[in-house]
Amino acid sequence: MKFEQITVFTRDEYRDAQEPYGFEWRHKRFEVAHIVDRWYEGYLDSKCMPLRYFKVKTSDGEQYILRFHELFRAWSLLVPDQVLEECSES
Repeated sequence: MKFEQITVFTRDEYRDAQEPYGFEWRHKRFEVAHIVDRWYEGYLDSKCMPLRYFKVKTSDGEQYILRFHELFRAWSLLVPDQVLEECSES
């Protein structure tokens, strides 16, 4: 599993982990068609950093998992396996 930092555009700019409507990854802009799922990690365990996840479907039909790190206030994207395989073949 590899995450890459990305820029995310959210519906409510006052809070960083609101619903994303778009993101930029590797110099390409993606529009979120809808949020498929969302979940949280680390809120009940004081030793874990709070993370928010969004599984999104883009306007081109692809699905991605976006993660928001509460402590660092940073967004990242779970790099799809096929992209990792392409990079390792190069």
